[in-house]
Amino acid sequence: MDKFEVKLDQAARAAWLSYIGGRTQDEIATQLGVSRPGVQRLLALARQESLVKVSIDHPIASCTALAEAIRDRFGLAFCDVAPADAGDTASSARYLAVAAAERLSRYLDRTDPLTLSLGTGRSVRAMVEALGRIDRPQHRFVSLVGNVARDGSANRYDGVMVLADKTGGERFLLPAPVVADSVGEKAALCDQRLFQAVVDVARQAEVAFVGVGRIDRQATLFQDHFISEAELDELIAGGAVGELLGWPMNARGERVDCSTSQRITSLPLEMFHEQTLVALAGGRDKGPAILAALRGGWLKGLVTDEHAARLIVDADTSSRESA
Repeated sequence: MDKFEVKLDQAARAAWLSYIGGRTQDEIATQLGVSRPGVQRLLALARQESLVKVSIDHPIASCTALAEAIRDRFGLAFCDVAPADAGDTASSARYLAVAAAERLSRYLDRTDPLTLSLGTGRSVRAMVEALGRIDRPQHRFVSLVGNVARDGSANRYDGVMVLADKTGGERFLLPAPVVADSVGEKAALCDQRLFQAVVDVARQAEVAFVGVGRIDRQATLFQDHFISEAELDELIAGGAVGELLGWPMNARGERVDCSTSQRITSLPLEMFHEQTLVALAGGRDKGPAILAALRGGWLKGLVTDEHAARLIVDADTSSRESA
């Protein structure tokens, strides 16, 4: 997706919010993260490209409607829904990465020093790789998840190093495995001076971009050897349907407490009540996990795709109607 296509998507969002959503230009500016004159230029572009007729003739229109429904239902600061290609999973993942990179770039473009934290996962790594290079050596980037697997291998989906390389910013990695072998080992790791130094940096972050994981046989935590099969079975038996930063959640978004979760070294989710926690995830298979994170009230922002968004809206509507 080139820069003009990204701008055209923004124009379609602005047009939908204005002509269908009835939002003022000031409200649209806040929602899209642009200036009021920027909104006027986007609306002019939408008219110029014949997006505005009786309806908005662009596939992003349905995405905008889904984004508005999710944002309003769960009280988010923003929700971005990227279009999804039913027959091309790779294209859908690329659209999601570009949408997430656009949201991330609004923070990186600042000239004032910024501390920003990252989770891990395919979506987080793809977002960072979709960014262009920008000189921001004043920014700091910190990992919220341990970067070592059980077998000692490095986390291949870590995005902090790549983001720091693209910006020239400082990088801080959490020196621990995702899941410790014992509660005692976790305590020893978390008490280390280096671990606490990284935690102190993470507490100063304004925003965190994290992935959302599913809990099943295809879970990244299991496939990439961060947890064992026995630990996966324990999480499933405990009702876990998804995870944020490794912390398992049930369908209501409540933390699942079990022997596995007691050994997770990731920074606690409660730490983000004062920060902007943005989740990145797409695809129908991630829908239940994303919905759990929303129901738990953990998120302030969401970047997802049309497939997951439609499942979330339909499942939440069905749940409320049957209650």
